[in-house]
Amino acid sequence: MSTGWQDDDTALFVRYGDAFVPRRKEQFDLVCDLLAELPRPDVLELGCGDGRLTEHILGRLPEVRVTAVDASAGMLHLARDRLAVFPGRVTLRHAGMEDRAVLADGVYGAVVTSLAVHHLDDRAKQALYRLVRASLAPGGAFVMADLVSPVGRGPLAVAADCWDAEVRATAPEATVPFEAARWNTFRFPDPVDRPSRVGDHLDWLTRAGFSDVDVCWVYAGHAVLHARRPERSEGTT
Repeated sequence: MSTGWQDDDTALFVRYGDAFVPRRKEQFDLVCDLLAELPRPDVLELGCGDGRLTEHILGRLPEVRVTAVDASAGMLHLARDRLAVFPGRVTLRHAGMEDRAVLADGVYGAVVTSLAVHHLDDRAKQALYRLVRASLAPGGAFVMADLVSPVGRGPLAVAADCWDAEVRATAPEATVPFEAARWNTFRFPDPVDRPSRVGDHLDWLTRAGFSDVDVCWVYAGHAVLHARRPERSEGTT
């Protein structure tokens, strides 16, 4: 991509997302693994898109209920169709991921997000992390799968090369549209993509009051991060 996110990008991602996102199922499986022990079964997903991660969570964790939000009415329509097989377990809301009405205090056992937060600038990311922490019940988890910025020219080149190679190896039929759309933001920077460094994310999450802050997986400029709101017995609220 090189001119900002367009409707054509949405259609392309819906069609080829499993190929364009490096090891997407592996990332989704890890997100579910990190939701194994929650203080309550209510999960909020920020930027749910067409519901792929929501579907994975509901399929893997039968005790969980998900509130899935997205700013795109079109994406929510696709998600509604995809998630119709989970009646009573999912609520879809048309809202931005920074909507304070969605991020109500102390409501959720977990907040998850995939490929959404990297669209925010650094200040907005930090503000979001504070809202997410407040929305979690004590002991609740925040799990994010997203783009991250490699540090330095060498790591940037490696991330770009790994991303290209992953698409070619796992979904050859997607290689032409991937390259034609200039999807690899590490090779073709786009102002709509504003990934931050892993170290910055970990620092911001810690400053927001999270504990157990860690990066659990990283490959080709994509990462899965985990953080937890401390229990009250740990001395913070």
